[in-house]
Amino acid sequence: MVSSSMASKRSTTVAATSSYQTLPAADDHSRLATVHPHDEAGLLSKLFLHWATPLLKLGNQRQLNPADLWPLQRENQCHIVSASFEPTFRRTRSLVRTIFYTYGWRFAVIGGLQILSVGCTLYGPVVLKKILTALEDSSVGFDQHAVLVYIATLFGANVAQAFLSAHSTFQNQLVTVKLTSALQHLLFRKSLALDAKCRREKTTGEIANMFSADIQWILNFSIFATQLWLIPIQVAVTLVMLYDVVGWATFVGAGVIVFVLVVNNYVVVAQRRCFVRLRQCQDARMKSVNEVFGAMQIIKLNAWEDKFQDKIAAERNVELETLWRIFSLSSCVTALLR
Repeated sequence: MVSSSMASKRSTTVAATSSYQTLPAADDHSRLATVHPHDEAGLLSKLFLHWATPLLKLGNQRQLNPADLWPLQRENQCHIVSASFEPTFRRTRSLVRTIFYTYGWRFAVIGGLQILSVGCTLYGPVVLKKILTALEDSSVGFDQHAVLVYIATLFGANVAQAFLSAHSTFQNQLVTVKLTSALQHLLFRKSLALDAKCRREKTTGEIANMFSADIQWILNFSIFATQLWLIPIQVAVTLVMLYDVVGWATFVGAGVIVFVLVVNNYVVVAQRRCFVRLRQCQDARMKSVNEVFGAMQIIKLNAWEDKFQDKIAAERNVELETLWRIFSLSSCVTALLR
């Protein structure tokens, strides 16, 4: 009796503390919603991103299934995105110009949100200086009302910075989805229309790497393009604020920053060479793998399994060595910038 009661209490405790299911429920085959919740969300729900809460709650309870995901919004579907992207690319014949012609206004909005977010971040040191000045200035006396106003505005700036950062990241992710869909659709259409000469020059492995890994580098550039002009502005404003506090010692710190950036540039150039080498190693390995799958019967007939296995393993080892160099250089970059 005692053991059964203890077992029942233990099962009750486990059920109360853990409700995460690893297996799909019986009704998981029916989609939760037929319309994306963002399309039906109100202003406050979009502001606080509350429309995503039901899916997050479900993911906290059990593993998500494909049926749990929302239907894709129409403006994010491949045929809608490519309908505006592909004609622009055929007219300009440049991916960079096509990206900025198609999504330039989105980058402008994201840049504006990031500028406001940086301004809210830099407002903290300004308020701190005002409060310290109010505490140190004994001739006028401590102005409690002004200090409370500074603290209230600092709180408001931090809240605004959180909203701006979240929504700029969300807009960045939306642009990433659209660009991924457009570029992969463009590459897929191009691969279907290759002539005989291009089919001999471009293997299936190279096209697969372009479809997955190489597109990601183009996306990274488009996502972080705003940082090219935002970071210099942030550094300049920070140096002006430091000069107002510490004077000419600011230029010593600026010199250290320039020195670190010069050293970091050499490390990044070496890292770029390693990335190019990594792409070449991946293309060579995928080419060998495709050759094996394409001539499997011949390989089995001549008992060449070990020979091709050693070849692919050697190419994989070279790829892993290059990857190790990339991570080592990334550690150096992190150490320099931290």
